[in-house]
Amino acid sequence: MIRRQVAQFLFVNPSTHRAKGATSVALTMPPMGIAVLAAVLEARGHSVQIIDANFERIDPEDIPARIRERPFFIGMTVNILTIKMALEYARTLKRVFPDAWMAFGGPHASVMGPKLLQKHACLDAVMVGEGEETMAEIADRAGAGDIFEGVRGVIYRRGQDIVDNGERPLIEDIDSLPMPAYHLLPHLSHYRSRSRAFPVGYVFTSRGCPAACTFCYRNFGAKWRPRSPEKVVEEIAFLRETYGIRQLDILDDNFTFDAERARRILEMIIARNWKLKINLQIGVRVHSLTPELLLLMKKAGVFKFGFGIESGDEAILKRIKKGLKLERALALVSEARRIGFITHGYFIIGFPGDTPESMRRTIDFAIKLDPHYASFSVCTPLPGTEIYEDIARNGEFTANIEDGIDEGLFALKGFFKYGGLKPGDAGVYCETAWKEFYSRPVKMLDVLSTVRSWGEFQWLIRVIADMFRSKKGQASSR
Repeated sequence: MIRRQVAQFLFVNPSTHRAKGATSVALTMPPMGIAVLAAVLEARGHSVQIIDANFERIDPEDIPARIRERPFFIGMTVNILTIKMALEYARTLKRVFPDAWMAFGGPHASVMGPKLLQKHACLDAVMVGEGEETMAEIADRAGAGDIFEGVRGVIYRRGQDIVDNGERPLIEDIDSLPMPAYHLLPHLSHYRSRSRAFPVGYVFTSRGCPAACTFCYRNFGAKWRPRSPEKVVEEIAFLRETYGIRQLDILDDNFTFDAERARRILEMIIARNWKLKINLQIGVRVHSLTPELLLLMKKAGVFKFGFGIESGDEAILKRIKKGLKLERALALVSEARRIGFITHGYFIIGFPGDTPESMRRTIDFAIKLDPHYASFSVCTPLPGTEIYEDIARNGEFTANIEDGIDEGLFALKGFFKYGGLKPGDAGVYCETAWKEFYSRPVKMLDVLSTVRSWGEFQWLIRVIADMFRSKKGQASSR
């Protein structure tokens, strides 16, 4: 029998401020996943502290001074951009709190699992996949000598051995999860995104992605699991009443995957007459959009949406299993512009199989598509993806991706050779894409025409400043 005890849990959101091209100071998002984990633990009576080191830009040596109470458990969610900094935090905190359990979760931990434990003595465990039910079980074992024993979804160190407790099934009913513990984060008004109205609230309305894109690691699995429209609207109401939000950023990968569910959410927002400005970061599937749904989105307050095009070459789209027709994308952007949306297209340059000709076609297509904004990034082969395995078999890595990367996804560094594609080729074409897309006078006017508020203007200035800083840093490192 385990005697349950109240414990102090600490979560740290690692910073990316040292990585070139990692993120923009114009965009800082609250760590929603950590906030849900915290809510699960608080519901069980435990004490939780969240340090958003990314928002506060905290260096590892300064972390201990921010801790209010000696932690029983320290957790961090890590990805390929944050793993190096997270390990610096972990080593520092393990020296100060040697008796605390130290665990990593998130996409990079889920993929690298045992390798992280083998290489880094500061780690006691990694959590694979979704963490809420795993953390709940660990919390309930707070009085045990071995809090990880038998807990599915955990790989941990036991003496000299590394023990894999096996996978944990995905959470079927995500309506069962509590609302994020917003009160443990910096006030929502301190975070930054493109704000047409202020303050901004952030929500996830679904998890998982059934698409088979070879470049994407699906940390929440391949099965799309929606929250009910009622639960989504309940959280929006809470954010309005508690934080006075006037803009809503929906962070889903697939908000419009089920067009009928999206319609119900939008209609419920309209019926409440909240007059929210809504930003769909990148949750729009080209396949599910219809003129009717676009009009409903506009009526509900959606002013901007982003969508992944990835390549302007049909053969590359087929190879990466994107399942997108370029003609459909052209029609969508044209209709969205006519209705009055701000559109943002995302492109990746330098896929395995890309050639100078196919990369040139991507640049030309982005200009032809003409969304208001376009982002171009060099292909980064994430461990656990089909692209990563393809390069491992048929190409050559020129950097150790498994240990994380110092450059962000919008830096111009390549990470592999494949066929005739050399690491520097993609960076050259990516830089060309940025220049050719935005250097046209008509595009500069187009971008300025999208600004409707002081917050948007400030955001745009920060983006431009970030771009100049990034290019200056890349030039000096060549």
